[in-house]
Amino acid sequence: MRPAVMLNKIKKAVILFLLGAIKYLPFHAAMKIRNICYRCIFKKMGKNSNICDAVTITNPSKISIGDRCSIHEYSYFAGEGEIIIGDYVAIANNCTIISESHNFSDRNMPIKMQGLSPQPVTIGNDVWIGSKVTILGNVKIGNGAVIGAGSVVTKDIPEYAIASGVPCKVMRYR
Repeated sequence: MRPAVMLNKIKKAVILFLLGAIKYLPFHAAMKIRNICYRCIFKKMGKNSNICDAVTITNPSKISIGDRCSIHEYSYFAGEGEIIIGDYVAIANNCTIISESHNFSDRNMPIKMQGLSPQPVTIGNDVWIGSKVTILGNVKIGNGAVIGAGSVVTKDIPEYAIASGVPCKVMRYR
């Protein structure tokens, strides 16, 4: 194995160990260490962004987070299709962002054997995503939007819209 590949594997293992161990540290110390670790494995992570404990992230190398973002506890990000989050975004607890989907067109093959298709998710600047929101692939949320708690976002949300529901629909504008 090449030295660079080996070094990357060691770096990733150390980061994953640190992310698991820091939950026993005081809140602010743990937050700083967690942010340093994520900065090393994300595609991009802006200044003063915070990721709370108990956030699950797959494929972090395909996730970009802007400045002054917050991602709260028990959120889940599946980043296979790329997730781009703008500046000043607040993502409440228990949110799910899925940037991939199972293929299922071949009826003669089990769905689990057909693989995944990447479906990017883009969240603009100054967006507030309420608790327990699910955002599915191929979705763009415009700047200044507010997504109400418990919503399932399956289509694009325009700028400055206040949207909620299952499926998520625009209720009014800011």
